[in-house]
Amino acid sequence: MQKNITLKKAIAVVKLSLFVIWFWPLPLNTSKCKMLCMKMYQYICILLTIAVLLSMIYALVKNLDDLDLLIKSSLGLFPCSHVIGNILCHLTVYKRLQCVTLGMEKFCALIKPHEEAIVQREYVDRYSKFYGFCLSLFYMSLFGLFMGPIMLDEPLPAPAEFPFDASQQPLRAITYMHQIVVGLFIAAHLCVNAFMALLLWLTSARFKLLTEELRTVTNIYDFAKCIEKHQQLLVYAGEVALTVRPFALVTVFFSTVSLIVFGLIFIAKVSFSLKMQCVLLATSALLEVFMYSWPAEHLIHISTNIAQAVFEMDWYDESEYLRKNIQIVILRSQKPILVVLPCGLPALSLRYYASYLSTIFSYFTTMRIMFEEEESGV
Repeated sequence: MQKNITLKKAIAVVKLSLFVIWFWPLPLNTSKCKMLCMKMYQYICILLTIAVLLSMIYALVKNLDDLDLLIKSSLGLFPCSHVIGNILCHLTVYKRLQCVTLGMEKFCALIKPHEEAIVQREYVDRYSKFYGFCLSLFYMSLFGLFMGPIMLDEPLPAPAEFPFDASQQPLRAITYMHQIVVGLFIAAHLCVNAFMALLLWLTSARFKLLTEELRTVTNIYDFAKCIEKHQQLLVYAGEVALTVRPFALVTVFFSTVSLIVFGLIFIAKVSFSLKMQCVLLATSALLEVFMYSWPAEHLIHISTNIAQAVFEMDWYDESEYLRKNIQIVILRSQKPILVVLPCGLPALSLRYYASYLSTIFSYFTTMRIMFEEEESGV
């Protein structure tokens, strides 16, 4: 992504990356027919992904004695499962996702020039390159999948087998196109991480703008408007956190399982090309979790900075009524906005990401030691 990318262009890029899966919520006044078409499309995506998933499971079961083919078949299971998990989350929290997305679009449509300059400087210029790199990486990996049968003389992009002969035309072309379409689904669903991160970053941006506005307050009427904005923003941020958490849980779960399996593959006696594939896939899995942890950490800090901005006001020369309101705002701002994962998992943050990395490397080290001990025992 270029340096001159604007806020509206960044949103357009994320929206375009999700075009294949029809993931961006529709407007509130959308007709029932269009809503039904969107849901039917999601169900069709699930069926197509399940078909590829079953074909890879079938190949895995039939080739338990071939380690390389077994590993190649297992590598596609987790991305396909991730697609299904994301679609189910989308169908479950669609109304909430629709509301927070429309709130984000409304904010971007009504943003003032000086506010847009702050968002551009503090957020778009700083973070767009990383997320642009991630979006490019996901779709470039898909391009590598397309080129696999050509470069490696393989029949299909993903190793799969069928209970019928799929080597003859037109079945071979149909299965090839089927896998390419599901590959597009996988790349687009990986870009959902950027969509969720966009919601978190722009929520943080709104807290940042409110902090700057509080520092320029000169009378009680402006302060009352800021209090109202703060209350509305707290409600919106809570809705964003509730919207993001199921998608974050799906990403963390499949990334964790994938990393453990990749670790097992890496220490096994397999070809160097397979090990390199595992390294690339493991890097993508770690990037996915980081795409959530980084904005969640920033939201924790920026949502509590309101208290500091209010405290820096000239409250000691104001009325008792104003001082009480300032005290209420400070107390409320001391409770940060957290993206807490379901199922008893901790809140997303950079501290959580560090512990996540530590745990993964601990698992990998334990598995490597057990593998070496088993080999030495033999």
